[in-house]
Amino acid sequence: MPLMSSQLAYFWKLILYWWWLPLFFFLNQKFIYYWKWWRTDIWFSTIYKPMYIEVKLPREIVKPTKAMETVFAAIHGAIYNPPDWWETYIEGQPQTGTCFDIISVGGIIHFYIRFHSDHREQVEAAVYSQYPEAEIEAVPDYTNNVPLNIPNKDWMLYGWDYKLEKQDHYPLLTYKDFEEPGEKEEEKVDPLASLMEGLAKIKPGEQMWIQIRASPRGEADHKKFFKEGEALRDKLAFRKVEEKAAPLWSSLAKFIFQGVSEEEEKPQELIPLEMKLTPGERKNIEDIERKISKPIFMCGIRVIYLGRKEVWYKPNFRLAFNYFNNFNNQDNNSLSVWSRTFTRTHKSWFLPFNYLVPRLNYIKQRRLFRVYKGRDNYLVPLMDGDRGRFILNIEELATLYHFPSQEVAPTPGIHRTEAKETVAPFNLPT
Repeated sequence: MPLMSSQLAYFWKLILYWWWLPLFFFLNQKFIYYWKWWRTDIWFSTIYKPMYIEVKLPREIVKPTKAMETVFAAIHGAIYNPPDWWETYIEGQPQTGTCFDIISVGGIIHFYIRFHSDHREQVEAAVYSQYPEAEIEAVPDYTNNVPLNIPNKDWMLYGWDYKLEKQDHYPLLTYKDFEEPGEKEEEKVDPLASLMEGLAKIKPGEQMWIQIRASPRGEADHKKFFKEGEALRDKLAFRKVEEKAAPLWSSLAKFIFQGVSEEEEKPQELIPLEMKLTPGERKNIEDIERKISKPIFMCGIRVIYLGRKEVWYKPNFRLAFNYFNNFNNQDNNSLSVWSRTFTRTHKSWFLPFNYLVPRLNYIKQRRLFRVYKGRDNYLVPLMDGDRGRFILNIEELATLYHFPSQEVAPTPGIHRTEAKETVAPFNLPT
């Protein structure tokens, strides 16, 4: 008995002094995540200087949508600057991204780009390289032009975030799916034209905001994404994964006791499975190959419709619904509303819960407005804060956000310039 009591006492002391050790392994990942988030929050509040530019379109744009793909490729290379471990965990510097916004204020349509002020020259050069007649102007944040406590007794708000229905390797419909070879500019079908027409009908006192957040991903992430895409492609093409050769003794035993070899045991296909693909299956595989071959961004898409109560017309939020539905393809991928962010709570059969519905809607609206203004992910700082983000390549981004020509989108509400201001020639007589 004394021996057992001494062992119990020793065991109790072990628990008393080292009870926290299992917690270290359990909380280590959480600690690192929230440490990194804390340092990053400090970096954004002290060092990061956001800048907003408005791109005023010329009356004549002769460049095709593919020109915008080149702009995104240039921006990808310009702002990609992955921090090292010291910058990540001590200084808190993240890989900064860019926001591409399309907004309508009372029927006047604007194209905005938000980025770190250090990248101004590179971003402007990327735009001017393909749209030299455009006019770029530094502007304040347009979200400051409305009350910060929306929704309130004077203003209403409705909004949501988007998510992809399938894994990121499946592409959305892009501008190449809407164009026919040899088409003239005025004959092209541009889904953005329908959005421009709808946004031009927004009344004074109403506003529609569409935000596309895009953070470039580097070579390591692209290689991983490409490798996963290749595995998906091989699966869809019914390609068999190379199996490891069986040990020699196993093959010899089968031959002795069963009288067959490994090669004879496998059924022989007269026609390879990949040759039996339908035209639609072949196109899906080609689309996946095209997506994984181009530079990628980690993206998020958010929509907000707001306005004064006396003019706010709730069905107007469907303007954004209709626009993003253009890029959905059941065979590949689709954009759908992320229900957790949707500023509407459905009533329940549990009647007491229904008394909370107005308050829950208000909380959702306030949170959505706050993260839109801060260009944050909806769930940050929770550990699943990356939910609601997905990978798009430069072709998909150029389809969703580009500068439409007057022939394709003759909407009068688009803010266009009559003439571009330029520097006077150096040899002008004075």
